[in-house]
Amino acid sequence: MCAIFGFLGISDPGLLERMAIVQRHRGPDDTGYLETPHFSMGSCRLSIIDTDGGQQPLHDQSGNLSIILNGEIYNYQELRSELQSMGHVFRTRSDTEVALLAYKAWGTEFLKRLCGMFALAIYDQRNEALFLARDRSGEKPLYLWQKDSRLIFASEAKAILLASAVERRLDRGALDSYLTLRYCPEPNTLFAGITTLPAAHYLQVTRGHLARIHRYWEPPLLAVSEKCKWSKTEAIDELESRFMNAIELSLPTEEPVGAYLSGGIDSALVVAAMKRFRSQVSTYSIGFGSCQADETQQAEETAALLGTSHRSIFLGPEDFNRLPEIVYQMDRPVGDPLIVAFDKLARVASNDVRVVLGGEGADELFGGYQFHRVMQLTNTYHNHCPAAIRGVLNGLVRRAPLGLLDRFFELPASLGREGRARLTDFLQGYKDRSLRSNDDLLKTLWHESERDALCTTPIASSRSMGDTYIDDKDIAFLDKLLALQWDGWLQDWALIRQDKNTMAHSVEYRLPFLNHDLIATSFRLSAKRKAYGLKDKIIERQLARRWLGNHPVTRRRKKPFYLPLDLYQNSPILRNLIHDHLNETVVRRRGLFSPQVVTSLVQRWEGGEFLVMKKIMALVILEIWQQQFLD
Repeated sequence: MCAIFGFLGISDPGLLERMAIVQRHRGPDDTGYLETPHFSMGSCRLSIIDTDGGQQPLHDQSGNLSIILNGEIYNYQELRSELQSMGHVFRTRSDTEVALLAYKAWGTEFLKRLCGMFALAIYDQRNEALFLARDRSGEKPLYLWQKDSRLIFASEAKAILLASAVERRLDRGALDSYLTLRYCPEPNTLFAGITTLPAAHYLQVTRGHLARIHRYWEPPLLAVSEKCKWSKTEAIDELESRFMNAIELSLPTEEPVGAYLSGGIDSALVVAAMKRFRSQVSTYSIGFGSCQADETQQAEETAALLGTSHRSIFLGPEDFNRLPEIVYQMDRPVGDPLIVAFDKLARVASNDVRVVLGGEGADELFGGYQFHRVMQLTNTYHNHCPAAIRGVLNGLVRRAPLGLLDRFFELPASLGREGRARLTDFLQGYKDRSLRSNDDLLKTLWHESERDALCTTPIASSRSMGDTYIDDKDIAFLDKLLALQWDGWLQDWALIRQDKNTMAHSVEYRLPFLNHDLIATSFRLSAKRKAYGLKDKIIERQLARRWLGNHPVTRRRKKPFYLPLDLYQNSPILRNLIHDHLNETVVRRRGLFSPQVVTSLVQRWEGGEFLVMKKIMALVILEIWQQQFLD
């Protein structure tokens, strides 16, 4: 696990060292550089595999090819054996050398053979050629700045900002995405001129000429007729086999290991599988005290069942003092105060372990999110319910008691009048929007008209709202919906919050559910084995019952994991954060938003409406980000 960084066509004395210093938290064990007349690159290393011999940059025997790699190649031993049979000679035991020689043997096709999480750079000194690549799901970040024949790349955007050639400016076009989703879908960032290398893509540069960015993998969608015709038992057997292999590959051989454990089924399965390979596993859960969103008691029950060394961690009002530092850790603003909880979880775990496994990815594979259920039900509703009846039902939803809707959505705070109106609008206009637009609308904080009122000048969205590779009518609706997540939601929302906060404390976070063989297995399953009607993660629950019997975790319906802001509503620390970053003077000086609209919004904090409080915190985080990175 490392930070990687480098540049091409740049003359900026001391830049390589400055980029290393600002990313040292990602790799505190070792630093290495390669500098040529045309190109420079470096690495900060967190030693997990081959702690003595895996220094980077790592070179082939000729000295012409050099590699730096952030992440882990889980199947490196299998690939090593294959490469040795082809005559390749290894000088280290590291997975990084395996990746280098795999590239030498198979060219760009080697990416399809790698199982793991990675961002890597390979430089060919003889041909002055640079190759950059990122893993299929975007578990490891890679940022780019390009201008003319100049290129800078790094694991964190803050390292790119250290270059004298890079201007610190807000990308106003990406602001619309942030207000809509609370994050900016890749490849855009809120930094003008800085993009990501998208997940599952690679880029080639030869003698300063930038080649087109190529996609080497995409979600393996199948038509309904192409799905595997497994029986229930056969399907569970297949899932069990693939999942156990993913867990075994994810476990480090040279380090103690921990896991994040919630009250849900995903992390319970991860830990149950880990215990089949390791007698000692440390588990950690984060809680908020006595409230609906707190799952520490359920996590403790699961830990007791599985026999782990468990620790419950609780978020207090004082932890919000770290919000500015956490926003800095994140690089890109993600408008979710839950980042404070993820930071504390990683801080505590870092005292015991360097590697932690988690359950992210399961919801994306098996339709576990609440919006998956709402989208499926809405699609069925529109396909089978006559328009006249839909009109009557839409009116009933608009007048439905808030308590009833709150129970349906299982949120830790009231959906509120605004949420009810938003749901009605979603139902009424569903058929007129694309799948991606409907998916975004369910997640959005500000409706388009609200964004127009909030912003001082009109902003055009930089996001393409069209659907990609999901137009085939023979593909199940759920599979189309799940495929969308590999183009933004997964890496820009679910994964970035964990990667940046774990790496800030030099902890490596591994996600076995994102093993690409397991992803392929999920898409080979019929949609009804994953989620159907009000049931979610059907086959995953069946596997859990096989392993854990009738333990409550196998029956619990997934709860959204939110930070219950109403619990901290009266905290002086939180109130001061809001005042300091959203007062009229600050908002007017920034010039992005209407001071009147922001002031009116802040005054509604007292009401405790779920959407209102989320909007306020998203604006607080955005202002902190601008102060940290742009000012």
